[in-house]
Amino acid sequence: MANQRYLILLSLLAVQVSLAKEPTLIIQPNSILKSVGEGAYVSCMAQVDDADLVTEMSWTAPDGEKITNNNENSRIRVSTAEDGTTGKLDLVITKLRERDVGEYTCSATYAGNQKLEAKIMVESFMEIDFGDTPLHQTLLIGQEGKIKCTPMAKPAPIVDWFKNMIPLKNGDNHIIQQDGILIKEVTEADEGTYRCRARVSALGSMKQMEIQVEVNIPPVINIPPQNVTGREHEEAIFECSATGKPAPEYSWVDNNNVPLQNGDDYHMNSETGVLKIMNLRPEQSGEYRCTAANSAGEDFKTAHLQVYTKPMVEEYLNLTVQSGNNMEMRCVVSGNPPPQVIFKKESEPGNYSQGINADDRIVVRQERDEEGREVGILEIEGVSRSDDGLYTCTAVSEGGVTQRWGHITVEFSPTFEEQGTTVQWSWEKAPVNLTCLATSIPNATIQWYLRNQEINANDPNMQRLEMGPRGVLRVNPISSSYFGFYTCKATNTLGTNSLDIELKEAHPPGPIISSKVDKKTATTISWILVDPADDGGLPIQSYIVEYREAEHTWEEAFRHVWNKGSSYTIDNLIPMATYVFRFAARSKVGDGEWGGEKSEMMPGHAEPEEPLIFAAAEMEIPYSNHYELQWEVPLNNGREIDFFQIVYYQVKKKGEEWEPVGKKTTQEVPYPGTSSYKIEGLLSNSYYKIELRAHNDIGFSTPAEKIIKTAHDPKTPTGNGSGASVQYSSIAPSTTALVHGTFLFTVCCCCLLCALTAATMY
Repeated sequence: MANQRYLILLSLLAVQVSLAKEPTLIIQPNSILKSVGEGAYVSCMAQVDDADLVTEMSWTAPDGEKITNNNENSRIRVSTAEDGTTGKLDLVITKLRERDVGEYTCSATYAGNQKLEAKIMVESFMEIDFGDTPLHQTLLIGQEGKIKCTPMAKPAPIVDWFKNMIPLKNGDNHIIQQDGILIKEVTEADEGTYRCRARVSALGSMKQMEIQVEVNIPPVINIPPQNVTGREHEEAIFECSATGKPAPEYSWVDNNNVPLQNGDDYHMNSETGVLKIMNLRPEQSGEYRCTAANSAGEDFKTAHLQVYTKPMVEEYLNLTVQSGNNMEMRCVVSGNPPPQVIFKKESEPGNYSQGINADDRIVVRQERDEEGREVGILEIEGVSRSDDGLYTCTAVSEGGVTQRWGHITVEFSPTFEEQGTTVQWSWEKAPVNLTCLATSIPNATIQWYLRNQEINANDPNMQRLEMGPRGVLRVNPISSSYFGFYTCKATNTLGTNSLDIELKEAHPPGPIISSKVDKKTATTISWILVDPADDGGLPIQSYIVEYREAEHTWEEAFRHVWNKGSSYTIDNLIPMATYVFRFAARSKVGDGEWGGEKSEMMPGHAEPEEPLIFAAAEMEIPYSNHYELQWEVPLNNGREIDFFQIVYYQVKKKGEEWEPVGKKTTQEVPYPGTSSYKIEGLLSNSYYKIELRAHNDIGFSTPAEKIIKTAHDPKTPTGNGSGASVQYSSIAPSTTALVHGTFLFTVCCCCLLCALTAATMY
């Protein structure tokens, strides 16, 4: 029991000692670490027995100044407990700044004389910030450069570098520094994506950023502009191209060092480097400079422009020279470069060459006159009339081509080379114009003579209508004295020449010498006529025929006129009738006298004449399975044609003859009607014989025949071109025992046997 009492006493004593410990100030929290710009709150409490005895409680800033609340907007202030608790004073920092960092002191007085004090360190930190570090950076090849990265933090960060996810270390050419990587000599390999990583261990923070690094290469003109020539008023193009990174931009200056801008005269492409100069002028000749530039530098090259001017023909004159004289034709030209002069006669195919030409009378040379102009000279020795004509002077240079035309007129004495007939005719005292055409330069005048005597100007029957160079004398031959030889005398300054023109008296043609029957049918007759021995001086133009039946008179005769050279045929005559014919010739003068009479008896009615197949010669047709047969309708010999018979069959050549090898097909074409028929169903590449007959009520005409060969066609059945082995009928239609619509065939055993034998052989 005594022991228990002792233990209780000890416990109470310990409590009393604890309650009586020393007064202190307690700051909560005991430390502050805030980011700049954030707010902070600190509470200072007195740990005493009686809080009411705590007085003069305050906070002192790191600079030793006591913190008061005099400024309501102050960022740092103190405040007591809102519930009125004594012995407690709070420190409030609404927005922490770097200068606010430091040690703050809380102080108080206890029981009037005991000083109490406690301190707290307010510290700040700054999160990692890369500031104005560029995301895209450029380096210049071959130069020293730095990839910048300046992360900021508090505490100071540790910086690591990576390229393409591989850590970077210091090397001979690359040095990692606090604010970036220093590259002593930049190469293209330094281009890529870099990672700048910042770490603050005290904060447990890490940030990184990707930096794209581009290595710039100064321009180098690898395709420099070339010297260019151009013609005045045309255009010239300079091309300029450079390597570099980034792609260079191009600019140009002209021959006066003036920067060029796009406009009416120039077009410049700053991306491709092409410069086009429009409407060239001579003063634009000179040096042009192309500059290629980028952020890494620039390069330039020059080229020369030469503007050529189009040649000018300054002097080229027409010339007049007498035949036989020498002449010199000059063509004065100018231009840059100096042009070459070329001469050509328009009526001749080629140009004259420099020096002596094939016609050694002609020499071409070129020289320079006192004004520095080029002069082309065309010399002709002993000018002839053939030299007369139009000549071109062509000035040729790199600046272009210019042409001018000049004429050489060669004077000569009169000739009559263009004169037509020298014989004129008149009849029945009709007036006639005698025409004399004199050729000369200068023009000639004409004088007329009759039988070497100058005509009488007072004679009303001879009148001069034109005096030259075309002389026309109108003669009214009222008597035979006006017929004969007239002389036309042409005169110009170089001489005189004469031409005789005969005036003859014409009369109607004489009688026709001969008239013979050429062909005679039942209703037609054709004649062969021979010209009269005397045409009366003028050509025969036509023939006249009169004909009558023998028992009639000439007053009842029929009359027909044929143009000379036509078919002299009379139709619609009566079969078996006898006709009397007489003939005369006609010219401009009139109708000649009748020739002897001819009496002819017409034949009786008969079968038609043989038809005419168009293109009747053997031929290859363009069709493989058909042929369009066309013919001319023949004379009917007094009986109307009622149809045409067509027989066709395949044949082959045997020696000089055509031998049938196929079945004969017969068709009838009614008439009047068409004069053509389409034969169909033919084999390709095969020969066929066609027979065509005209029919009237008397019988058939003799056949018109034709051999054709069809064209090859691989799509259709074909013969062998010389007759396939096929059966055929050897029975041809009779031309004497054939009645319209019905055929009579007479077949003997021998013929039938021949047909069977032939079929077996083929």
